[in-house]
Amino acid sequence: MEDTKAVDSLLQWPADLLDKIVALLGKVGIDLAPLWLQLFLLALVVALLIPAIKRLRARKKADRLPLVAVAALALVAFGVAIGLAENATTPNRVAGSVVSDRLADVRVALLDFRGRTVSSGSGLVDTISGRFALHYSPLVDGRARKLRISARGCREQDVELSRAQLRAATEAQWSHQCVAG
Repeated sequence: MEDTKAVDSLLQWPADLLDKIVALLGKVGIDLAPLWLQLFLLALVVALLIPAIKRLRARKKADRLPLVAVAALALVAFGVAIGLAENATTPNRVAGSVVSDRLADVRVALLDFRGRTVSSGSGLVDTISGRFALHYSPLVDGRARKLRISARGCREQDVELSRAQLRAATEAQWSHQCVAG
């Protein structure tokens, strides 16, 4: 039970500190991209991992940190590194087509984990075929989580995008039905 508390407090500390850093930067109008948040978290965890390893081998038993706590910190650092590598190797293009009776009004956009648009360009679809291609930067913005389909006078429609779907880089087809908004 004591080991669990040590792990909880050790993992909570970098998360709380990162939240405070983001809040402080937000107060002066700086909104960081996910890449920078991931790098900040990696730096905090690595900085915490060094003294944690030293505490693992402390002379006094009361000062020792459980091995599981150090392993958990190392796994967080490893997980952030894997996430960065995944984002760096994710294709930066999402293409497909939309089936709709209002193709002239349809717009598409890619959204991040916060629901913000990360795709560049106008998001227009071809008015005959409904085909589109959207570009974004997965390394900087993180992977696209949703495709937003919108049309004038209609409620927006969000479609979840899986990591496998993005990695396959195949062209999918989505249907859009206008629901008055």
